[in-house]
Amino acid sequence: MDSLNNKLKKSEINYFNLINNILDVVVELRLDFIIDYINPQILDLAGYQPDEIIGRNSLEFIHPDDRQEVIKAIDKGIKTGETISIVFRIQHKEGFYVPTFARGRKIEYDNQTRIISTLRDISKELKKEQKLKESDVRYREIIENIKDGYFEIDLNGNYTYVNNYICKYLNVSKDEIIGKNYTLFLEKSSQEEVFKAFNEVYTKNLQKGSFQSKIIRGDGEKRIFEGYFYLRYNNDGKINGFYGFTRDITERKEAEQKLKESEKRFREAYNRAELYKDLFYHDINNLLSNISISVDLSEKHLKDSSEEENIKVFYNVIRDQFARGKRLISNVKNLSELADSKISLKSINAFEVLQDAIQYIHNSVHTKKVNIFVDSFDKEIYIRANELLSDVFENILVNAVKYNENQTIEIFVKISRDNKLNKNFLKFEFMDNGIGITDQKKEIIFIQGYNKDKGSKGMGIGLTLVKKILDNYSGEIWVEDKVKGDYAKGSNFIILIPEIIN
Repeated sequence: MDSLNNKLKKSEINYFNLINNILDVVVELRLDFIIDYINPQILDLAGYQPDEIIGRNSLEFIHPDDRQEVIKAIDKGIKTGETISIVFRIQHKEGFYVPTFARGRKIEYDNQTRIISTLRDISKELKKEQKLKESDVRYREIIENIKDGYFEIDLNGNYTYVNNYICKYLNVSKDEIIGKNYTLFLEKSSQEEVFKAFNEVYTKNLQKGSFQSKIIRGDGEKRIFEGYFYLRYNNDGKINGFYGFTRDITERKEAEQKLKESEKRFREAYNRAELYKDLFYHDINNLLSNISISVDLSEKHLKDSSEEENIKVFYNVIRDQFARGKRLISNVKNLSELADSKISLKSINAFEVLQDAIQYIHNSVHTKKVNIFVDSFDKEIYIRANELLSDVFENILVNAVKYNENQTIEIFVKISRDNKLNKNFLKFEFMDNGIGITDQKKEIIFIQGYNKDKGSKGMGIGLTLVKKILDNYSGEIWVEDKVKGDYAKGSNFIILIPEIIN
């Protein structure tokens, strides 16, 4: 028996040695809140020796405002037997209060019920927490007053925080944003790209990501935003969302677009100037060449009175070329309007314009015999065009004559109807017996600058003009071999122009 008692005493001594040496305060309360036991650590917590506390009501040392909460917590622990946790203030011996975290539960021994609780001074933790709160407040104040938008979203894409900038530029309140998904404010065209940007940063654990998006404000106005963002981590180092910055760049994008349009207009104006220069060179050169030939031939026949009729022909050619020179100046002016889409189109009988172009060729060519045949389903065929249509036909006919080494030049013009994409077109085919055009050159003769090719002799200038005019008519032009597979047998220039059915 004595051995058992000694073992019990030794166990009790070990227990109290353990209790007296742990860092927390350990207190044992009766159900009437009287302190039965408290370890020496109470001195560090509240400045009391244990014998100054034991036997007194514990509520005496609790801040008056906290007593009811403590009583409720203890009552709950007694009734349920659960462990209770609570924070309250204990009065220090010197009069100030110490914030304390208590954790305890009901125990029963020797037919008695007691409350055993541990107490811990949490002053330092509260100070740290307060500093964090103050730091967060200062951080939020800075975030609220920056000139960019700031946002935080979770991994589901729902907003957890936005600053005032975003509310202002989205024209919605914070309550209308927080908890909502970012896609709610994005145009559908932007949703996939923005998702890809965020998903790439998340899956690849990238340092930074960026995006540009079209958004819809609360009032329905569409704006353009750009931004950059980073991954957010929780206290355990796990990714729990994103944070980032964004700004409205609508005005900047509009200014950039206007600048691009201005640059485009400048380039177009420069290209037009180059085209007009080449056009003058090309057409005036032809005019002067025809005049020069007519003058030379006139001089030969002036001494012979029997050649009066031929001289009249040459005179008419010269007069016609001067008239054409005057018209050329007018056409260049029309071309500038054509480039700006200002020139008006009207219904024109294309057959009559073609006949005038053929007559011009007959009047201009004296050194070779030129036979031009026309096969048309009708003489009343109408398209929406203008005076520049004559330049189209004349350029093609002039090229058919110029690039032809035969003594007798034959040009066959076939006019028919064609249907393309359920739209009616007039189809003009100019088939000649000239030197032909290689497949390589077929692809470039309508491109401005082709005249720089040494073998082109200026052909590209006229055809560039032709294509430009036909584009304005919503027409097309291309070239094929007259005899398929053998370009040397001549060319077939094909033109499609929408038909007007009167």
